[in-house]
Amino acid sequence: MTTPDDRVALVATVPLTDNEVWQTMAPGTLAMFADGLPVREEATAIPAGR
Repeated sequence: MTTPDDRVALVATVPLTDNEVWQTMAPGTLAMFADGLPVREEATAIPAGR
């Protein structure tokens, strides 16, 4: 159960609900979170054939 004071980060391959805003990450993106907030994002190379 979350409260208005909570921060939560959930990473999924597709949106899990339709009543919230979901942010799309580009393929190959590596994201780091602290306390539910993004603190760093890097683009990684995607191997050929994937």
